[in-house]
Amino acid sequence: MATLLLLAVGCEKGEGTSVVNPDEIRFETSIATRVAGTAFEEGDTFGLYAVEYDGDVVADLQVGGNYLNNEAVTLTSGIWKPARTLYWSANPCDFYAVYPYQPDVKSVDTYLFDIATDQSAPESEGALSGYEAADLLWAKAKKHSREDGAVNLQFKHMMSKVVVKLVKGEKYEGELPEDIVTHIYNTVTTAKADFTHGSLERYEFGEKRTITMRQTAPDTFEAIVVPQHIERRTPLVEITMEGIAYLLNYSVSFRPGYQHTITVTLNTSPEQEKIEINIDGAIDDWQ
Repeated sequence: MATLLLLAVGCEKGEGTSVVNPDEIRFETSIATRVAGTAFEEGDTFGLYAVEYDGDVVADLQVGGNYLNNEAVTLTSGIWKPARTLYWSANPCDFYAVYPYQPDVKSVDTYLFDIATDQSAPESEGALSGYEAADLLWAKAKKHSREDGAVNLQFKHMMSKVVVKLVKGEKYEGELPEDIVTHIYNTVTTAKADFTHGSLERYEFGEKRTITMRQTAPDTFEAIVVPQHIERRTPLVEITMEGIAYLLNYSVSFRPGYQHTITVTLNTSPEQEKIEINIDGAIDDWQ
């Protein structure tokens, strides 16, 4: 369920009412889902850009020289607060937003973004978890002016999500081990993002690395990956149980904004001499 959060800034109090200063920019944000739930959380920050119209012609988004340049906007006590007060232009603007906030942007059309390889790492003070930090979101609001009211930023996922689901087959004996660790192999972990169009692709000179997935349930593991194609002859998933590692080959094209679920059926338990594994997959909207 989409969540709306309203930024109401510059309020003047008088006789029991609050009046929003019409010169200050307000925001509404919504996302279908976020890695930690269905809404943004306290302390989340996105970067905001705005470019002005001259008649029917809008300026190109640039690293600098826009009407607004990578302004940090943070969810504070339930409302979005920019680091400084933001005022409307006399002209309509296109607004662009990127989450999480990227402090050092040197390009808006070929921005290089590295995802964490240890996505099991928990959130720490002042830093997102490895999994959350990899979930790059983008939004655009076209030709918005003061008369239109709050700027509505509908965020979308730029990355791909992969879920590995372990299923006990008919021959499996006992419970799943508690020491299961799952990795994603042979994926490039650097993406090249275009903030103008909200597109993203694998960086052609990026290195292939191993991603440690986060565990969300005894039988479920998740990771954010850069969109790319993996050949079947290339090992993709490694499952380690009871000190034994199993490498699984799987062909998949990770698509931006989609969740790829890989179901692994264990037909025998790791205590037995030989473990039988079947692998299967599905793709759905990341909702």
